[in-house]
Amino acid sequence: MRYGHLEKIKFKLRLLAPLFIGSGQRLTKKEYIFDTGKGKVFFPDMPKLVRFLKERHMLTKYESFLNNPRQKDFKGFLDAHNIGSKEYNDFILYSIDAGEAVNSQRFREVLTFIKDPEGRPYIPGSSLKGALRTAIASFVLKRGGWSYQRKSVEQGVGNFKGAKKYLSWENKNLEEKLFARLDIKNPRKPEQKLPVPINDLMRGIQVSDSLPLDFKHLTLTGKYDRQPDGNYKLLPIFRECLIPGSEAHFSITFDLPMLKKAGLAPSDLEKALHGFSDAYYENFEQFFAELPDDALTGAQEGVDMFLGGGAGFVSKTLIYNLFPDHKRALELTAKIMSHQFPRHKHDKDVKVYKVSPHTLKTTFYQGQYYQMGRCELIME
Repeated sequence: MRYGHLEKIKFKLRLLAPLFIGSGQRLTKKEYIFDTGKGKVFFPDMPKLVRFLKERHMLTKYESFLNNPRQKDFKGFLDAHNIGSKEYNDFILYSIDAGEAVNSQRFREVLTFIKDPEGRPYIPGSSLKGALRTAIASFVLKRGGWSYQRKSVEQGVGNFKGAKKYLSWENKNLEEKLFARLDIKNPRKPEQKLPVPINDLMRGIQVSDSLPLDFKHLTLTGKYDRQPDGNYKLLPIFRECLIPGSEAHFSITFDLPMLKKAGLAPSDLEKALHGFSDAYYENFEQFFAELPDDALTGAQEGVDMFLGGGAGFVSKTLIYNLFPDHKRALELTAKIMSHQFPRHKHDKDVKVYKVSPHTLKTTFYQGQYYQMGRCELIME
């Protein structure tokens, strides 16, 4: 839909795999009810819980429970005071499927999904825009003219003691040339160099937050780090994720004159996402063994993209896109990984694993393995 110089398009994001966008909150067993019999995790509404306990003259006992390091299970506290599942509805905000956590002996805490002010799960527009930004950057890189930046990056990685310093350097130095393309000047001081955000081409792309989703779309999933040979390491991290098949609805508004200044059009967005997805497979995904229990997750109507926490280094960085020579990019990425994680054997990435990083971020849901955060963006 056109509004003068603006074009607004509705999009649907269909999840092809579990998606985690963290709220920054970690809940321990003292803060939720883990019912293994029902295969559910119940999250209390704290004002309702306080009212419930107060009516039963249990607030003092509850405070003692919270302060006692030996008591770690909220369900155990409730059971000890004869509060059964039939009464949960009096103080529960929502419940979700416990997923594979039901059978885990190492289930200790929940990393929660982001919620809106009313407590409902949603996908922030900033998360989607960040993924679009990375894809557009890779699209711009394909136009060539980046020899100087490649040389500088190689020199920088060789000099830095830590990958975090490099990544900060990469962001600072590539941002301006990749995104500062609007040529907006201070009318009073045309010679003055304005801050990069003012001339950032992404100002021409505004992404709404998604509409809220129902709690029935949430589950708990674990963290499976897969090696190139197909073996994996299960980590004791359980995240509240949206399940595959969930759909979130957004609108994206394009400022056409701004995009034109940057040499882009709305149609380039799909090209950028396709290109980034193809590069992801060619440079990274294809080097990991497929397992019989891997879910089929190819996009059917739209374009593949990765979103959210746990999606992995390659899905959110540009090293492989900046360097067309795969061998060169592989060696450079291995150096970054070795600096950042010296104990993770990244010195073997080039000669032994043939891929860097040598871990594919996956999870397990209803008997199948999925790459974290894989989605399909569909124009409505």
